[in-house]
Amino acid sequence: SPQPASLRPARPLPERADSLVLRLFDEQRFDETGLRALGASLADGIVWDDLSGGAGPISGREAVLRFLAQREGATPADFQLSVERVADGVRSSGFTWTRTAGKSEGLRGSAYIELDPLSGKLLYVQEVAEPLLKPGGATAALLKAVVKPPSPTNAPAYTRRTPRRADDLVRYLWEEVQGSDMSESLRLFSEDILYEDFNFQKPFEGKAAVQAFLKEFDIPGVSFVPQRISEGDRAVAFTWQVVLNGVEGRQIQGISFYELEPASKQVSFVRDIPEPAVRPAPLGALAAVLRPGLRKL
Repeated sequence: SPQPASLRPARPLPERADSLVLRLFDEQRFDETGLRALGASLADGIVWDDLSGGAGPISGREAVLRFLAQREGATPADFQLSVERVADGVRSSGFTWTRTAGKSEGLRGSAYIELDPLSGKLLYVQEVAEPLLKPGGATAALLKAVVKPPSPTNAPAYTRRTPRRADDLVRYLWEEVQGSDMSESLRLFSEDILYEDFNFQKPFEGKAAVQAFLKEFDIPGVSFVPQRISEGDRAVAFTWQVVLNGVEGRQIQGISFYELEPASKQVSFVRDIPEPAVRPAPLGALAAVLRPGLRKL
C-alpha cells in the first residue's frame, strides 16, 4: 500500500536554499535582467514581507515583481546588493547584505527565506534594513517606561545542553531557555564575539561588552519570541517578534542572524535588526530619493 505522506522521505530540491541565495541576491541589481532571474525563481504563491516598508506582506509572483521594480526603479547603474553571510540551509536560509554603489557601501540589512518543498522556488521572504536613526540606549529607557511588569512567575525549566548546530542553538536559547538565564546565553558566546544591534551606531565587541548590552535590555515584561528559524549548521537566520506586556496592538518584528565559530561551535557573530517604529521610516524614504543606490544619508 502507498506510504503515508508524513512518512515519505523529503523530496530532493533542485537547488539548496543557500546556493539559491547566492545565485539570486549576490550582485543583484534589481534591473530588468536581475528581476527576470528572480522572477523565474519565485513560486506563484510567494509572500514577500519588507519590514522596513509600509505595504505589509505582498502575495503573488507578479505583485512581488511590481513591488520590487517600483522600489528599486531609481537606483543608479553601479548599484548592487552584496551578500555578506549566508545560513547554510537546504530548505530555508537567510543572509546579511549591504547595498553598494561603486566602491561606496550603504544601507545594511538581513533577510530570511523559505523554499517551496515541491518546486524548490522561493515561497517566503522577509527582509529588514537597518534604521537610519539609531536611538541606542534610549530604546531600553522607552521600553522600561511603557512595559507593564508581569506578575511573578517561575523561570522556565530547561535541561542544560550544548548545541553543535546553529539552528539547534537558536531553538535552545529562545524556545527552551527562553532568554531567562543570561549566564547560559553567554556560555554559548565566544570571547571575541561581534554583536551588531542596529539600534546602536557601533557593534559590541567581546563577551564583556555584549554582557553589558544584554543586561541593559533584560527588562521584565519584554519577551523575545522566535517565529521562523532557518536551517543551518554553521549559521542561521530567524524572524521574531518582541511581545510587550500591557501594550496592545502590533508588536515589534525583526530578523536576527547568528554565526558559529567553526571549532568551538560558540556564537561568534550576531546581527539583530528590528523593524522601524514608523513605517515607512521618514529618513529611509528621504535617503531613497537623495541616494537611491546606497539608501543611506
